[in-house]
Amino acid sequence: MRKHVEQRIFNPIVERMSRSELEALRWRRLRSTLERTYAASPFYRKRMQRAGVTPDDIRTPEDFRNRVPMVDKLDVLADQREHPPLGSAIAVPDALLEYCFLTSGTSGKGQEVHAYTGADVTESLTSWASSLHWAGVMPGDVAYHMVPIGVTAGPVTLLASFQRYGLRTFAVGNMEGEARLEMMRRFPPNFFSTGPVYLRRLTTICREMGIDPRRDFPALKAIKLGSFGFDVPWAREMEAFWGAKLIDTYASTQCGGGIASTCEHGTYLADGRRGMMHFPEHKVWAEVLNPQTGEPAREDEEGEVILTAFGREAMPILRFRTGDKVVFKSHRQCACGRPFDGIEAGTVSRYDTMLKIRGMNLWPEAVDAIVLAHPEIDEYNGRLGVADNGREVARVLVEFKATASSSAAHRAHVLEQLRSQIKECTGVGMEVCEAASGEVERFAYKEKRWKDQRREQL
Repeated sequence: MRKHVEQRIFNPIVERMSRSELEALRWRRLRSTLERTYAASPFYRKRMQRAGVTPDDIRTPEDFRNRVPMVDKLDVLADQREHPPLGSAIAVPDALLEYCFLTSGTSGKGQEVHAYTGADVTESLTSWASSLHWAGVMPGDVAYHMVPIGVTAGPVTLLASFQRYGLRTFAVGNMEGEARLEMMRRFPPNFFSTGPVYLRRLTTICREMGIDPRRDFPALKAIKLGSFGFDVPWAREMEAFWGAKLIDTYASTQCGGGIASTCEHGTYLADGRRGMMHFPEHKVWAEVLNPQTGEPAREDEEGEVILTAFGREAMPILRFRTGDKVVFKSHRQCACGRPFDGIEAGTVSRYDTMLKIRGMNLWPEAVDAIVLAHPEIDEYNGRLGVADNGREVARVLVEFKATASSSAAHRAHVLEQLRSQIKECTGVGMEVCEAASGEVERFAYKEKRWKDQRREQL
């Protein structure tokens, strides 16, 4: 059982507010965001005008929820195609744009671009910083950033937050696991960031190398997770092996990177219940709505996250539908005493078909388009799993048509061709192999070719 939890306040002004004081602050910031967005962003102004609403019409949070239209990824993509390259949502002169990020993944529905000013990036850093502080990480600590740096906001803003917070940072995202652990032996860590699947992989490598984290990394305080679900028994096992607290985070490129994190109480509580990730509600208006009713989710009820970012300069975000399925948690359900509502740790998933593979977003439709377009392929199934060595594996099992060539060399050539095309199109390397007879599942009604077995295999 965990010891007494020491509270760690990062921003005492907002973290010690009453809920009513926070709600008043949030409403003021929402009103200001709404007025500025309507005035400066043609994209949002046009959408509100089509809905017959102006900022003056929004007098209550219920008005905002019921009258201001939501947007989604497809709306942003359509706008950027119509007004290339950044779309008509941009609300500042081009000269003020300093950063451009793409949403993770190159497949399925496409990648929208999100532009940031320098102030936008600076604003995002404090959300990550509060997560670090709550976990007990202090300026001067040694941190390992294990996520590869690319064109998405999360890894870049997380690395920047490490530097801004004052951590001694090793960016090892492009190193192999053995090399990372050797680096950690040389420069013992206080903290590192990764994902649940890769943490299992590191655990396997530690055992193979004879590394005992409690002995070899005695100063390790916390490990940041994100982007994938996990179960409480697995979290207990990882904390016992590594001798460090797990923290869970929720991020969004649209809102500037990290926007929710577990507090000092971590990913699970002493009684085995899951912890919660708190939204920084002074920075974002995060709605969790029941998709059937459109009403706010009740405590412990599932809903979709709808995000509005306060103060985004370059590209405002107003009621963006994330497609993320979460379990809503009230501030009353966490013993930390902060006024922030949030979502349950370790259970974020999707309403649509999107899969997250090694940090990349993949829509199965993208693989459909490649595999099923091949004239010799009849059907396929996809499998996501975790290998015995802890590696995350994506496998495509294909079934050839009866009329296809029976030549083993020819079929091997087709499989290699598909493997190359999938990698080029999606950015995700996959195993592509011929299925055994009867191994590929058929569909009489609705296709669901992919099965995600990672969580149970952890």
